[in-house]
Amino acid sequence: MTIRVAACQIDPKLGEVEANLDLIARAVGDAAAAGSTFTVLPEAAVTGYAFASLSEALPVARKAEAIAERTLLGLAETHRMTIVCGTLEPDADEVFNTALVLLPDGRRYRYRKMHLPFLGVDRFATPGPDAPSVIEIDGLRFGVLICYDLRFPEAARICSLEGADLIALPTNWPVGVEFHPDLFAPARAAENHCYVLAADRIGTERGTTFMGRSLLVDYEGQVLARAGDGEELLTGEVDPEAARVTHVQRRPGEHEWDTIGDRRPGLYERLLRPGADRQHPPSATQYSGDVE
Repeated sequence: MTIRVAACQIDPKLGEVEANLDLIARAVGDAAAAGSTFTVLPEAAVTGYAFASLSEALPVARKAEAIAERTLLGLAETHRMTIVCGTLEPDADEVFNTALVLLPDGRRYRYRKMHLPFLGVDRFATPGPDAPSVIEIDGLRFGVLICYDLRFPEAARICSLEGADLIALPTNWPVGVEFHPDLFAPARAAENHCYVLAADRIGTERGTTFMGRSLLVDYEGQVLARAGDGEELLTGEVDPEAARVTHVQRRPGEHEWDTIGDRRPGLYERLLRPGADRQHPPSATQYSGDVE
């Protein structure tokens, strides 16, 4: 059984929470009309991204907290659709770059971006404290990452090891990092034998232009659908059962592999320690909240 999925490539406006939610509602409605039951929207789609300070971002995040989850849950229930949508989330005097996950049966989840580049609001955000988890709905198991997380193979691997058929990626890819859709998305899909559905935004905020190019990649790293650089609804089909057959047999008995079953985790302890000092001291490679 295949599932129709969608990525809504839109142009949210900085700080305009109500207008952005209206835009999101229209995009989700279009996805529903196209038959999608699983839809991803961009990173920070509710709030915008290119904030100049924490003090500027926090009031917008608080406004979003008051209305976004309720609005998105209503859309999920109305359209019988799972929605993954980026926003900013306040926590006292901190802000998290968060993806809200709303299911048509009323369940609600959130994922806070683990890895933060020095760009936009991420310069002032707090790294998410938790690894991604996998959610199941209507036969689809999915994990959620956000934008820069895709550059870290460990993050996608966690989703795969937890049984994800698909990784949903709200993102804000700026022009100049074309290797994200061209290289990282196919690589993460192929090495984890799962689909990657990335929803990027378009438009320009305070000098940062976003490229679009949302895409759906299958479990062999093949691009099934790719958007351009304008507002667009990208749709495609995913087959969860096919993604779960990680033992690939090109020529049975002669050419086979299993990127999950062939792992050797007993040899991977080195991955838990800081990197070698190539430019920064080792402590710079680990967020202080990750170690005792």
